[in-house]
Amino acid sequence: MRRLRVTIVLVFVLSVIAFIAYNVMARMVEDHTPPVITCDSDTVTVSVEDDDSALLQGMTAEDNRDGDLTDSIRVSSMSNFTEPGKRTANYAVFDSSNQVATYSRTVEYTDYTSPQIHLSEPLRFGLEEMEDINLAENMTVQDCLDGDISSQIRATFSDNTYISQAGNYEVTVQVSNSAGDTCSVPLTVTVTDSSDDEEMDKYYPVLSQYIVYTNVGKSVDLNSLVIGLERNGSEYLFEDDNSFLPGERGDVQVSGSVDYKTAGTYTVDYTFTTEDDVSATTKLAVVVR
Repeated sequence: MRRLRVTIVLVFVLSVIAFIAYNVMARMVEDHTPPVITCDSDTVTVSVEDDDSALLQGMTAEDNRDGDLTDSIRVSSMSNFTEPGKRTANYAVFDSSNQVATYSRTVEYTDYTSPQIHLSEPLRFGLEEMEDINLAENMTVQDCLDGDISSQIRATFSDNTYISQAGNYEVTVQVSNSAGDTCSVPLTVTVTDSSDDEEMDKYYPVLSQYIVYTNVGKSVDLNSLVIGLERNGSEYLFEDDNSFLPGERGDVQVSGSVDYKTAGTYTVDYTFTTEDDVSATTKLAVVVR
């Protein structure tokens, strides 16, 4: 009986020793060294048309056991823009022991342009339309990074705006792309009253576009944007030599100051006045960047 006990104890001790030895050996052979990413430049220049392979140019990865892991490097994330046309790319690579190496560098785009909201129709609505109006219905955005992001446009009226009568109301339309670049344009919504007899006689100037963009120091030919007149929902274009037109392009008065030396959004008014002295105004937003 005593011999049996000694044998059991001995087996237990040997098992413990074997277990400890196994773990020691396992730790000795376990890989605790991560791969190393090297790069020939801390800035990579790419086009918005390029895929991730362009972001990987000049990068290599080496592991002490797995060897060359260059083909395994991946772009793990991209930051928002840190300054115009520049953002940070974060890279990662794993070895067979699941050790990870990371690296970050600046990405500079050669042809990046900020998103622009385009408006094909004036923001002019009847009072009865305002309850269910979608202000972004005629707005589009084609972003150079994300493509069509028109569905992401948001329109917000100024605080505490309650539309109960005809007039002009301030609204801001805004959209952001995946890099956090935001286009925000303050606009004016014109609300009309169909019960107003004079409204039926108004001819509103028709423009080729209702938001235009330009760079600081570059002016816009504002007169060239006038293409016709609209009355009660019917458009009459100057190029059609339409007999219904009560005037010519030169009869449309353009007013409003645009400081092309200073970035900002400026409102320009286009006003047409009939022989009966009935005036109607269409608004243009000029965004200077």
